[in-house]
Amino acid sequence: MFEHSVKVPRHYKIAANILKKVSTEGGSVKTLLYDDKLRHFRTNVLFALITETIKHSDVITKIFESCDILQNETRLDPWLAKILTAELLYGKKVLPGKSKPEQTISSYKENFEKYLSEHQDDSQIQDVPKPRYVRINTNLLTTSDAIRAFQDEGYHFVRCTSGSYEDYLKQIQNLSEDDFTQDYHVKTIFVFPPGTKLHDHELYFESKIILQNKATAMAVHLLAPPSGSIVLDMCAAPGMKTTQTAAYMRNNGKIYAIERNEKRFETLRDFVNKTGSHCVEPIHRDCLEIKKGEFDDVEYILLDPSCSGSGMDISVHNYIEESRLAKLTSLQEKFLKHAMNAFPRAKRIVYSTCSLFPEENERVITNVVKTSRTKWRVQDVKELLKGQWKNFGSAMYGSMGTRCMYARQDSDLTTGFFLAVLDRDPKDLEKSLKNQEQNDEVVEEEVCEKDKESKADYEQDRDVNELDTQVDSVQKRKKKKERSDETHSTIIDSEGNNLIVDTMSEDNALRVSESETSKKEKKKKKLKDTEYDSIEITTENNIDINEKHNKMLNKNKVDDTAKCENTEKDKLIVDADLEEPVKKKKKKKDKRDETEEYNVENGNAKRQSKKRSNNNDFNEIAEKTENIESDQVPKKKKKNKN
Repeated sequence: MFEHSVKVPRHYKIAANILKKVSTEGGSVKTLLYDDKLRHFRTNVLFALITETIKHSDVITKIFESCDILQNETRLDPWLAKILTAELLYGKKVLPGKSKPEQTISSYKENFEKYLSEHQDDSQIQDVPKPRYVRINTNLLTTSDAIRAFQDEGYHFVRCTSGSYEDYLKQIQNLSEDDFTQDYHVKTIFVFPPGTKLHDHELYFESKIILQNKATAMAVHLLAPPSGSIVLDMCAAPGMKTTQTAAYMRNNGKIYAIERNEKRFETLRDFVNKTGSHCVEPIHRDCLEIKKGEFDDVEYILLDPSCSGSGMDISVHNYIEESRLAKLTSLQEKFLKHAMNAFPRAKRIVYSTCSLFPEENERVITNVVKTSRTKWRVQDVKELLKGQWKNFGSAMYGSMGTRCMYARQDSDLTTGFFLAVLDRDPKDLEKSLKNQEQNDEVVEEEVCEKDKESKADYEQDRDVNELDTQVDSVQKRKKKKERSDETHSTIIDSEGNNLIVDTMSEDNALRVSESETSKKEKKKKKLKDTEYDSIEITTENNIDINEKHNKMLNKNKVDDTAKCENTEKDKLIVDADLEEPVKKKKKKKDKRDETEEYNVENGNAKRQSKKRSNNNDFNEIAEKTENIESDQVPKKKKKNKN
C-alpha cells in the first residue's frame, strides 16, 4: 500500500519543474537554476539530474510507451516520472523515498530493465566526452598567475599546439587527468580533461575563474572591441559574455548591459560586481524600448536573444512546435532589426543563439539583412578565424548562410552554438555619422539659443533686482527722514518730556539740519516749483513751532502761580493747628512747628529751583530752534528773491 501522506522530496519536484520549462518554453537549465535562486540546494546535483534525464529522454519516452505507465497511472506527473526514472536507471539506481510517485516508479523497475535488455542498441547513446572549459577572469587574475596557481596544485601545463585546429582537437581529447592547456582561439580559456571538478575550487569562489564553455566565449572573440570602446549587450543576463567583454577591453571603456527580467537582472548585477567588471553598467530595461538618442555612442553590439536552446549539452529539443518556433523567430528578428537601425555609430554586431535550428539562425540573418534600412554585410567567419574551424552555416540561405558558423557537440567538443558577424557598410556608416553630426549641431544650436535666452532673462532679472534695491534704498531714506521729522516734532510737542529732550544732542541736531539743508539745496537747483512749496511748508512749520513754544511757557507760568497759592493755603492750615491750646505737649509742638516751617521753606526753595531749571530748558530749546530757523529760512528767502 502507498502512503499518501508522504511528500515527494523537494529536489525531485524542482528538477521536474525545470525540465518542464526547458522542454516547453526553451532556455538554459543553468539560467533557470539561477532564476529560482536555489542557492540553499546543491545546484550541481540538480543540474546533473536534469541533464541526465534530458540526455536519455528519448529512451525513457519509449520505455513509458512500452509499459503504458502514464495511461495506467493517470495521476502521475509525466515530468516527475521522467526525473524519477532517470534517477532509478542512470543515477543512484534506487529511490529510497516512500512517497506514492517514488513507489509507483519503483514498481515498474522490472519492466524498465526488461525493455533495456531487449533494446540495447537503442539505449546506447553515443556521448562524446567534452573537456572542462574555464575562463580566467583577467580583471582579477592574470593568465600567468593562473597557470602557476594550478601548477602549485599538481596540474601539468601543456602548451597549445601551433598546428591546425584539427591538431588542437586531438590534443585536448588526449589530455591526461592532471593536464591542462590553453584554448586554440581564446587564450583566456583553459581546457581541462572531462570530469574535472572545479565547482569547489577557491579561485571559483573568488570569481577569478569562470566556468564558461568555449562556444559562448567565441562571440566576444569575434566581436573584438578595442580597449576604450562603447559596447551594448542587449540580452546580458546572467553576464558571462558581458564580463568577458569587460576583461577583453581591460576594463577600459563602457558596456551597457541590458536585461528586462527582474530576477535575471539581479543575477547579472551581482555577477558583474563579483567579477570586478567596473566598466559595466547594468540596466534593468527592455532593450526594444531603447530609442534613438539614448545610446548613440554605442559602437559594438552583442545580441544573444531568447531561443529554443536546442544546442545545449542536453538534446531535449530534437523537435519543437511550429507555433513556438514562429514566435521565437519573430522576436529574434525584432531584436536584430532594432540593433541595426537604432544605433547610428554601431559598426559591428555579433548575433548568437544556443540553437541548432536554421530557422532561428541563418533565416533570421538573411531576412533582416535584406530588409534593413541600413546597409550591413555578413562577414565570413571562416576568414576571420583564418580557416581554422569546421562547421559553418547552410547553403540553403545563400552566401549569407555559409558565412555564419556553428559549434557542434560531437565535432567541436563544445555546446551547440550559432554565430554571425555583421559589419556596417563603411559608406553607410559615414553617412550615418554625418547625419548624427548634423543632428548634434542642431541640438547644440538649440542649446545655445536656450542659453542666450536664459542669459537675457538673467540680465533682465538682474536689472529688475537692481532697480528694486534702488527703490528700496530710496524708500528707506524717506522713512529715515520721516522718522527724523517725527523725532523733532516730538521734542517740541511733548509737554515736559525731559527724557526725549536729553537724548537729542546739539551736534546731532545740527548734523541732521545740515544734511537736510544740503539735500534740499540740491533739489532746489533742479526744481524751482518744489522750492517755493518747501519754503512755505517750512515757514508754516516754524510759525507753528513758535506758537507751541509760547503756549508751553504760558502754561508753565500758570502752573507756578497755582502751586504758590497752594503752598500759602498749606501754611495757614498749619498755623491754625499750632494755635490749639495743649499744655502738656507744648514743647513738642514747638519743636514740630519749627521742623515743619523748615521743611516748608526748603520745599518752596526746591520747587522754585525746579521751575527755574524748566524755564532754562525751554529757553535753550527755543534758542536752538531759532538758530535752525535763522539758518534755513533766510537762505530760502534770498534765493527766492533772486
